[in-house]
Amino acid sequence: MYASINIDQLRNANISPTIPFEHQKDAFEALSKTFKFDSQKPGSGILALPTGAGKTFTAVRWLSNHVIPKNIKILWLAPSFYLLEQAFDTFKKNARDIPETKKTLNIRCVSSHPSHANASSIQLTDDIVIMTIQTAIKNLHTDAIDRFGNKFETAFRKFIDSCREKGLFVVVDEAHHSPAYGCRNLLIGEKDSALGLRGLLPNLHLLGLTATPTYNDKTRRGWLWKIFENGIIYEANKASLITQKVLAKPNYIEVSTGKEWEVDDTLYERLVKEHKDLPESIIDKLATDKDRNNFIVHTYLSNKDAYGKTIIFADRWFQCVYIKEKLCEQGIKADAIYSHIDADPGSAEARNKRTQDDNKRILTEFKDGKLDVLINVRMLTEGADVPNVQTVFITRQTTSSILMTQMIGRALRGEKVGGSSDANIILFFDEWKRLIDWAEPEVGGTEEDKKTYVRGLYPLEYISIRLVEELSKFIDGIIDVPMEFKKICPIGWYKTEIVYADSDSNHESMEAFTEFVMVYEHTQAKFDSFLLYIYSTNLADEWSKEYLDNELVQPQIEQWIDLWFDYETDNMGNKLNSDLIKIVRHIAQNQSLPSYYSFEEREIYDLDKIANQVIEFSSRLKHEYLSKEFSKPGTLWKTFYKSSIRFETAVDAAIRSIIHRNIYANEEGQNFVTINTPDIIELTEEEKKQIKNRDGRRCLCCGLKGEEDNLQIDHVLPFSMGGKTSIDNSQTLCGKCNRLKGKNEIDFRIKVTKLREPKKLKELNLSFPYAILNDKKRKTQIIITRIVNFFYHCQAVSKVNLQGSIWEIHLYAGNNPAWLLQQKAELLKFIKDQLDYHVQDIKVTALDKSE
Repeated sequence: MYASINIDQLRNANISPTIPFEHQKDAFEALSKTFKFDSQKPGSGILALPTGAGKTFTAVRWLSNHVIPKNIKILWLAPSFYLLEQAFDTFKKNARDIPETKKTLNIRCVSSHPSHANASSIQLTDDIVIMTIQTAIKNLHTDAIDRFGNKFETAFRKFIDSCREKGLFVVVDEAHHSPAYGCRNLLIGEKDSALGLRGLLPNLHLLGLTATPTYNDKTRRGWLWKIFENGIIYEANKASLITQKVLAKPNYIEVSTGKEWEVDDTLYERLVKEHKDLPESIIDKLATDKDRNNFIVHTYLSNKDAYGKTIIFADRWFQCVYIKEKLCEQGIKADAIYSHIDADPGSAEARNKRTQDDNKRILTEFKDGKLDVLINVRMLTEGADVPNVQTVFITRQTTSSILMTQMIGRALRGEKVGGSSDANIILFFDEWKRLIDWAEPEVGGTEEDKKTYVRGLYPLEYISIRLVEELSKFIDGIIDVPMEFKKICPIGWYKTEIVYADSDSNHESMEAFTEFVMVYEHTQAKFDSFLLYIYSTNLADEWSKEYLDNELVQPQIEQWIDLWFDYETDNMGNKLNSDLIKIVRHIAQNQSLPSYYSFEEREIYDLDKIANQVIEFSSRLKHEYLSKEFSKPGTLWKTFYKSSIRFETAVDAAIRSIIHRNIYANEEGQNFVTINTPDIIELTEEEKKQIKNRDGRRCLCCGLKGEEDNLQIDHVLPFSMGGKTSIDNSQTLCGKCNRLKGKNEIDFRIKVTKLREPKKLKELNLSFPYAILNDKKRKTQIIITRIVNFFYHCQAVSKVNLQGSIWEIHLYAGNNPAWLLQQKAELLKFIKDQLDYHVQDIKVTALDKSE
């Protein structure tokens, strides 16, 4: 793919230029401050803009104005061929804005993809070379020799060497992946035999583009800041861009197709270990499944008014045609665009093939509002500009986060750019009988994002499959008694981030994957020691590489297992080998330890506790109790067990395990475990009334009175945690405080905290709903009281004074004011941003014991 553009002709064309937004103008200014071409030290930094905020346009427009006119050549690198054409098209569209000193512009798009130029075609007259990182790595240094025995010099290397005098401006898309071994050595390699671009060209300017600057803190900088020495030079806030209507607010909606698919060992190896996408044979099965396609059609029809203008991403041309025809039968204005068809030239498929002109016509009709739905094969031809899309359907899962982001990005244009305020992202998923690391949407930036997309709790999904695997062994008779819950349920997990390179077919790419390593009670100390050892070890380069030679590293893994683990007991789910590889690769690539996350709610979901509670229930009462527990809002039972039948079967298995353990203990001469008759589940209405009267008919946490809200009776120690259903274990709370308390043991009847150390205020979910009151001052008092009492885990607040610009919070004696004062900045920010008060300061005092 190559274009030689006559810029003068473009300037004479009557085309309105694209007007940058304010965040893009701010980015231009930051770029100009960092990259000063008369400076002795070249610039090197990262531009961070959210998906849909125009990072490609921003970089290209600035390069067109400040780099191209100086005849400095540009090398644009991307980890996947999906991203190349977007950059190629953006340069073409913005060429007319290049200052008049430049008359022509030569752009070449290079990769191993059939539609792109070959690396050998690169010319010294090229102004811009756009290529995949892997292609650049292969062509910068080579050991190949020509027919005369001389070392072969690639066209790419000649292009690089030609830039020594003027310098080279390198742009790295998806820059957060650049610490990977191959990419970082391409950019800053220091070996004499294989210098990176910085070593070959002292006058090298380096700009990274990313939507997710995940290594922003000092503890995790590692290689990223060695590459981009100026750090993040500009970052736009996603929430702010949504507020400004530049971006649409994404509404992620997951829809199960109801289809189950088997995953054999070969496919599992491909998807999980090699991180390749689904093979063509499986995609064919998905695309040809009539019921599945009908379900996609029905999903649109059932809510077409809310979906508005919709793009459906399919996988095969015949799938596009089928969905189109079914929609048209229902009166929907729909059409499809596609291009590649592998068929006999004399067949009907070939005769029906869409031409490029057909696709352009249909795309124009969709833009002009003549069509409601456009179906296309995967990518809608990269670079296609369709700003007024309100909904996208992604009809199958993919392991590629880059591909996922590209498809979602089609709907993220806000109202200011012809889009909508909200974007519907409909994610269809199938049930796969083994755990696969499917790409998830990049959720973050706003609280709304996190609330609207909840299924991506991968560690919890892993726990679910682990628990069900053990349950299946019991049901199938492989084991007589299931293991104790605590032995098979992790206490936490490590989050690893590793860059892999895929050389499948001709579409070489590089992509980062997030994977999780489960930690159990009996492996926690072993992992702690192993991580510290690896972090202090000088690891071989092999561990940093995007490609990993498993045969080469396997002996080392086996040696580490012998030193640090017990294979018989620690190889949970047959994953110890692969888990250690993930941890070591993460440390090698990122120069940091993986983050650890504790499964803090683990005790709540202990099946053995549930089993002990219902072990003496009748079958009917047990079924009713477990059904209610399974459907209880805010719990994770549905995440773990998917259906109430599985949940009840798991509890029955735990009951059998408890009985078996008790019998076994008795046979060994030990005492039986006493199983008491279960407590009552609910208090009588008279007892509830007695508790409310005792507590002054008000919420003991926030002070809300009975006439202001419906008061509820809460277990101080939750029933599911072993608390008794009694007057003494009950307290009066409003509905909001009760929901916030959740499964925690917090006694708001006491006035002095029993916490050993302060919590962080940010962990308290400050953005809970306001009380339904007209009096703003009263409402604010309730909210501040609620926040502080939850902070101290008791009824710590004696009085709140909201007069003037300095507010006062008086605590009961025995509560340390310094705890809350340490969090004052966070509290003041909340008061300003959420409560709309401009408070200068907060004073916190504790009463004397005599008061």
